[in-house]
Amino acid sequence: MRLGKHNLVHPLFTAPLFMAPMSGISDLPFRQLVMEKGCSLAFTEMVSAEGFLRKDELFLRVGKEEHPLGVQLFGAEPEVLARAAEKVEAMDADAVDINLGCPAKKVIGTGAGVDLMRFPEKVEKILVQVRRAIKVPLTIKIRAGWDKERINAIEIAKMAQHCGVDAITIHPRTKIQGFAGRADWSVIGALKKAVKIPVIGNGDVTTPALAQQMLEETGCDGVMIGRGALGNPWIFSHNESLFPPSLDERQKVIQRHFSLIRDYYGEKGAVREMRKHVVWYTRGLPFSASIRSKLTHLKEKEALFETLASYFDLIREHCSNEEVPLAPLFDGRYFRDTGK
Repeated sequence: MRLGKHNLVHPLFTAPLFMAPMSGISDLPFRQLVMEKGCSLAFTEMVSAEGFLRKDELFLRVGKEEHPLGVQLFGAEPEVLARAAEKVEAMDADAVDINLGCPAKKVIGTGAGVDLMRFPEKVEKILVQVRRAIKVPLTIKIRAGWDKERINAIEIAKMAQHCGVDAITIHPRTKIQGFAGRADWSVIGALKKAVKIPVIGNGDVTTPALAQQMLEETGCDGVMIGRGALGNPWIFSHNESLFPPSLDERQKVIQRHFSLIRDYYGEKGAVREMRKHVVWYTRGLPFSASIRSKLTHLKEKEALFETLASYFDLIREHCSNEEVPLAPLFDGRYFRDTGK
């Protein structure tokens, strides 16, 4: 799949794998980590266009080595989004993505996110103005529609193509669904048939096998992974031999993730930020309730890693690889937590 000057490929997979823009997750350290694991292109957390224009450094930092990188903007005013897109381009981002899919109340309350899909004429004005403002690729991320009576993803996609958008990511749930229920992959397939520009599928991809299944079922050009990457950066490696990752591998990646976070936030901020990731890295493992109960009280790096070492030693002491799986099932279901 080509996006601007970049030919997006994956060393082991038949199509590129993308990291979704996730609020509170897709910061620079996490983007660096998933890129190391094979992600073809990572998107930033969604960035408020208005906030970014006021205080750009508080809202966005682009790492020198995290290319290709897409920056996702949200907002409802064409002129504001266009000016923000210009600033993003000047910061050496490789693509600008406009969020037309976020269902969060604080976003749709401003007329942004998926709320825009209810007003195609507004979407058109935004895309025309942003497209005129930048030379780098312009992409959008949409949902199926507002609710099951208003499924208009294809209408929005055709308009976007006409406005010069270079690629579309589709999460095939409605705003009303939020993240509940199953993503309807048939919507991805229908959209792919309706437009000529690349279509990236998103939704319920939690294993390499499911990424391949999405490609085969929908014909999409790439797969975007969101919640399936939480505590699971190995999903971008698309190497089944890594599943499940060993305890040693898991500890190694946690160490690497912490070092990236520390470089970005400083050591105190790193411990606070790392605690939530540890919950995801240990989710579904034996005795994980025991470490979750301790995390909130940990404020120093030494205490955090002593607790982690003790936890993994506990698993090694009581469980053999044959007796207890050392990773969650990556289809959304998880092994029973003993709670011990």
